[in-house]
Amino acid sequence: MEEELDEIEAGKVAWRAAIGEFYEKFDKDLKHAEEHMTNIKRMERPTDLICEKCGKPLVIKWGKHGSFIACTGYPDCTYTRELTVDLPDVDNANLSEQGEEEYCENCGRPMVLKKGRFGTFFACTGYPDCKTTKPIGGTQKKPDVQLDEKCPVCGSNMVLKTGRFGEFTACGNYPTCKHVKQKTIGMKCPECSEGEVVERRSKRGKTFYGCNRWPDCNFVTWGKPVQEKCPECGGPYMVEKWLKAGPVLQCPNADCKHKQPMLVPVEVLAQ
Repeated sequence: MEEELDEIEAGKVAWRAAIGEFYEKFDKDLKHAEEHMTNIKRMERPTDLICEKCGKPLVIKWGKHGSFIACTGYPDCTYTRELTVDLPDVDNANLSEQGEEEYCENCGRPMVLKKGRFGTFFACTGYPDCKTTKPIGGTQKKPDVQLDEKCPVCGSNMVLKTGRFGEFTACGNYPTCKHVKQKTIGMKCPECSEGEVVERRSKRGKTFYGCNRWPDCNFVTWGKPVQEKCPECGGPYMVEKWLKAGPVLQCPNADCKHKQPMLVPVEVLAQ
């Protein structure tokens, strides 16, 4: 096939004729596969293991993330476990002694290995009552902490949550209410003078700052704004810049090059 493609590129063979000849053979193989190829997603390989949840036998199954151990009581029982040995070595492996038991630090129930689109992780067997997860080799995700503060949108209690970019405060009635408390920096918007400047994150996790009246106000800046007028051009604010030479306050006005040293508390520099 590769030689034919080279001949097509050189103009020696008509591409329609070459593809037609290839597909004639491929179509026969395709039809043969549809009739005789085994569907591994429907296959189950018996084991000597018993489900710790319902007592039914466990089997080896195949999914989009590879092979795994599952309960034959599905869908009444959803117990699954990762198969930590390669399939050719299954017959010689003791499946009942695969690794040490991991327990959920939030509810005490056993953790099980699961596979997702971001890799393998531990998940609590108490799901959905307990949604604790833990990446392999990492620490368990902190449970949500209910706060006395009420959601301004629906009146439910706000909760302190932990995401991939750190802690944040959101409504505990998610997904019915998707309100997330914005982190203000204690400064009025220099553009509209009505809203507050809040810390936000881009889709890639990079921090930026904008007005909480968006989209009515389009003020946005990558650098953290400081409520201090530029002494050179009179601009309403300066932005923090952390350079190799040290932290400075810089005027965001492209026509103004003013910079000045920024006074930083000792405890901040020590972090």
